[in-house]
Amino acid sequence: MRLWVVFLAAFASACARGSAGTDAASAPSTTLPIVAGDYPAFGHAPDFSWVSGRIVRSSPAGECTFVQFSTHRGEPWGGRIVIDAAADDVALFPSGDMVVVTGSLDDRALSACGEPALKIRTIQEH
Repeated sequence: MRLWVVFLAAFASACARGSAGTDAASAPSTTLPIVAGDYPAFGHAPDFSWVSGRIVRSSPAGECTFVQFSTHRGEPWGGRIVIDAAADDVALFPSGDMVVVTGSLDDRALSACGEPALKIRTIQEH
């Protein structure tokens, strides 16, 4: 029991030092919106009114931004969808970031990336 208390005290002091140390200065200046609610890590609504997954940029220049919502066979568009939003809004989220996106889908119109796109209402970290 005594060993557990010593470990817990050491862990707590390390956390306190880390949050007040030099690492705090290197944190991004912009606070990204964080989603509240019960969304899976990867998934989508049946009508694609929301999509959750990982931000993926096209190569080599990153001109298209996708949300990878699944890696399972048989998913629409290979399990990823183009997101159509202001470049400034999307640029806040680095490639690989987990997000929840809400919006509307018009799968009849192709985006500049050659695929249907989700017109974004909100994008938040997940």
